[in-house]
Amino acid sequence: MTGPEIDVSTIVSDLFEENAYVVRKKGSDVCVVIDPGLDPVQIVKYIESENLSVAASLITHGHSDHIGGNATLKERWPDCQIVIGTQDAPKLINPELNLSASFGVELSSPPADVTVDDGDVYSAAGLEFTVAAIPGHSVGHVVYCIHATSPKMVFVGDVIFYSSVGRTDLPGGSFQQLAAGIHKKLFSMPDETILLPGHGPKTTVGREKISNPFVGQKARKL
Repeated sequence: MTGPEIDVSTIVSDLFEENAYVVRKKGSDVCVVIDPGLDPVQIVKYIESENLSVAASLITHGHSDHIGGNATLKERWPDCQIVIGTQDAPKLINPELNLSASFGVELSSPPADVTVDDGDVYSAAGLEFTVAAIPGHSVGHVVYCIHATSPKMVFVGDVIFYSSVGRTDLPGGSFQQLAAGIHKKLFSMPDETILLPGHGPKTTVGREKISNPFVGQKARKL
């Protein structure tokens, strides 16, 4: 995907089909990675093939399929900052909290270098991300918006998908919180805003406002 000033490449991990995004300004040799998944070798191979270095790993939430590549990125690029919402930061280092233990795997990440909260702005690799907290799938879930592009881009993790929303039956889940956050913080954006989810294809605010069966217009009328 290409915007007016940035390039976004998607690397899908086979397990859970989770989307990791490599984001950089055009012509830059520095990038950020959003939600490095459980196939870090593939992620690092792509980054190295583009002759890039990694300034930061931005984590939308602390579930294992979104943090699995942190250790590898940190080992390869020690100055890479791990960034996550304050309330989900404990999940990085705790296999029980990040749900990997429930799959029989003791997965952990290096701890957070930076924690962020609703309304914060984080800058790295010449990019500026505005943080919005949208709990419901995970208690500390955040999304990262780039306002400089036209249309805007939001990396939404497991908040909302193409015609779906994130699970709310996991620890800390709440459909009421999730729906409220989507309506207030995503659906208030312009219809053309691009939503880049943690799984599946990209979508737009306008499409989901109209047709999403869980939080769209038809859902609210039921």
